[in-house]
Amino acid sequence: MFLSFCSSPKKEERPVWEPFLIFGLTSYASTSPFDSFAEREIDFSRFLGTWNEMQRIDTSFQSGLSRSRATYSDIGNGQIGVLNQGTRSDGGTTAQNGIALVPDPKVGRLKVSFAFPFFFGDFLILRIDRVNYQTALIGGPTENFLWIFSRQESIDPAIETSYIEYAKGAGYRVASLKRFR
Repeated sequence: MFLSFCSSPKKEERPVWEPFLIFGLTSYASTSPFDSFAEREIDFSRFLGTWNEMQRIDTSFQSGLSRSRATYSDIGNGQIGVLNQGTRSDGGTTAQNGIALVPDPKVGRLKVSFAFPFFFGDFLILRIDRVNYQTALIGGPTENFLWIFSRQESIDPAIETSYIEYAKGAGYRVASLKRFR
């Protein structure tokens, strides 16, 4: 669809951003084979706040970062502000702002964009401490996106192990998890 749009003869001038918006809408509507593993009935108001990354499968957008954390805030209109921060190998810090949307409040799934509204990625809350909202297992749309979060600077090893086992059973590449703290 995107290629035919770009190569078809134009009868009227279209905005240059239109194909990107179409791509954004398509990425927002996308589903993942991991969607069924997302927690249900998440209290997103309790999910808000700062989370420290305990382990992750390294990604191109986080490569070289340590001591990463994510802060989620209510910015109104059903949108959640996302601030990802980390320490670079040279000791400097980096920060990236984004927006998350909740497609279905009954499912622990966010659609996160750091290029709103042109691209969305799935963010799945696979497991969470239901009592205190202190730890969470977060997955992405493929087996190569996985994070273990804690509100504290550490996590109980038994909880961490249970999260890793759950992710392994769901099909994530847990052997690629690394600690960047």
